[in-house]
Amino acid sequence: MSIASFRSTKRKWDYIPEYALAQTPRYTSYPPANRFNAGVNAARAGSAIQHLPASSSISLYLHIPFCKKLCWYCGCHTSVPTIADPVEPYVAALIDEIEIAGRLAPSDARVEHIHFGGGSPDILTPEQIKRIFAALRRSFQITRFAEIAAELDPRGASANVIDAFASGGLNRASLGVQVLDTSVQKRINRIQTEDQIASAVRLLRAAGVTSLNLDMMYGLPGQTREHVVETALFIAAQDADRIATFGYAHVPWMKKHQNAIATEDLASGEERFRQAEIAASTLEAAGYMPIGFDHFAAPGDALVTADREGRLRRNFQGYTDDNAAALIGFGASAISSLPGLTYQNTTDTSTYKAEIAAGRMPVVRGVVHTQADLRTGKLIERILCDFEVDIPGDLLIAACPQLMALTNVGLAQLSGTHLTVTDSGRPYVRNIAACFDPEIAHSANRHSLAV
Repeated sequence: MSIASFRSTKRKWDYIPEYALAQTPRYTSYPPANRFNAGVNAARAGSAIQHLPASSSISLYLHIPFCKKLCWYCGCHTSVPTIADPVEPYVAALIDEIEIAGRLAPSDARVEHIHFGGGSPDILTPEQIKRIFAALRRSFQITRFAEIAAELDPRGASANVIDAFASGGLNRASLGVQVLDTSVQKRINRIQTEDQIASAVRLLRAAGVTSLNLDMMYGLPGQTREHVVETALFIAAQDADRIATFGYAHVPWMKKHQNAIATEDLASGEERFRQAEIAASTLEAAGYMPIGFDHFAAPGDALVTADREGRLRRNFQGYTDDNAAALIGFGASAISSLPGLTYQNTTDTSTYKAEIAAGRMPVVRGVVHTQADLRTGKLIERILCDFEVDIPGDLLIAACPQLMALTNVGLAQLSGTHLTVTDSGRPYVRNIAACFDPEIAHSANRHSLAV
């Protein structure tokens, strides 16, 4: 039984700058996406789909890389349309890509999860949403009880858009709340009222969406602990089923629009850390169970059950109970994960449409998993999901120089080859997981802060 669900974060966290300010991958995949290479192409990706075992359980991800207005904190692949209608030709290409993959996949493959992300999928018109769902059902066998989810912006989640998604089977939705304070909203170029958020919640519930995720952030410019508590209490009052608490990742060398955020307005290391702490304690006090290092769920939610039973997983959408053998991504920048292979589509929408028009999968990079990758990835996933794991002896020996420093300050404990993340170590679990990543010390890539 996983102990993660029952670990309390109500105690005061220990701030250790060396680890809180360290840059570590989020490990939504292993190897992380910034280590993909150009050696993986469309032919290899197509072959991987074609050789999925019969009756495979698969998940589908659809990326909609457009927003009506750009939030300056955003780290996603998205843009604000600058031409009359870039969305319609993109949707046409997306449908073609779905059909290409559908012809390659085993005819008896079972789709059990579908996720619309972005960008803002609510930029789609109801007619476009219906066409996409029709293409999915033509190309794949979607199970009766499939989880169908979409990330929506409360400002764009109109009744017509929600009804179109609901007609397609939407039963889970994620709304970006982020922060309620208007002064912080102005600093991040995302102005939205409590009424807009509450209205989107009501519309989704009325449309039959049975599970609701709400996201909030800490570490934003001008944000204080009081702002974090205000947002957490508001989200809890919406009766959210799941809550994600994300620390703002200031990476202007990757996302140029983040230069609009003044570095001097960002919280100091300890203030940022305390914002994460108070978000966790506020949500737990409201009755939510901690899941992994940045998610919370209502006691009856499927994530809590998966955690208790040791079935919690981690993928590109974060913590999940999705146990599919393969994840196939559609759209510009979408990442797919299949047995032995992870690959990514081009991020450029013009190139994406051109490749699809030529009948080719728009794959530009990826990684072929070695046996060492698979072992390391499985180990890191269990650390991040269960906070305890039995470590193969050779991996423990390789990790010892880094791991011992963490055990010496009480963030982890070793009993033989069994590793346990302590209560104090929970905020630093990414640091602990990184001890088992043999490439991180040699990587020139920069990552987000550990906490």
